Amino acid sequence: MGKLILLFLLVFVFQIRLFSDIPKQIFSKNDVSELSQGYLESNLQFENPVFADVDKDGDFDALKFDNGNVEYFRNIGSLDNPLFILENKNYEKYDNMFIVDPKIPYPMFFADMDGDEDMDMFVIKDKVYNKSRQNYEYKVSAAENTLGLDTGTLITIILVLVIVLLVLAILR
Repeated sequence: MGKLILLFLLVFVFQIRLFSDIPKQIFSKNDVSELSQGYLESNLQFENPVFADVDKDGDFDALKFDNGNVEYFRNIGSLDNPLFILENKNYEKYDNMFIVDPKIPYPMFFADMDGDEDMDMFVIKDKVYNKSRQNYEYKVSAAENTLGLDTGTLITIILVLVIVLLVLAILR
């Protein structure tokens, strides 16, 4: 759970600019579950991507976080039928503050869940077989971004929390 929170903070702090002008579109946990198969079984060749509408065209693009570097894969397909191409191998950098690079433990989608125009986090935790439907389904957990703060304030709060957590980890 601690890794998931840490990764959420990293993604949120270093990619917040991606989410400022996304068109209004609301997604439920069920929507993300239904989309997950197409996205997770697409042509991406890496585990646990982070999906967000980077280019603001109404579908989800993919981000790969690895050793302080973020790669951006643009979805040239559609919302329901994604096809990814590597758009920028060095899209963004982030400070790797750890001896071992923390890996994103689950695939994630960032989308608006409740129409308040902020990005909420959907985590794809498991793939299970539904006997009644005779197919596989993805189990989705969601976390609402309820702070309602402006970007600068939110980034400051998150950075302070990360610093406090790092100091506590060092002192142990």
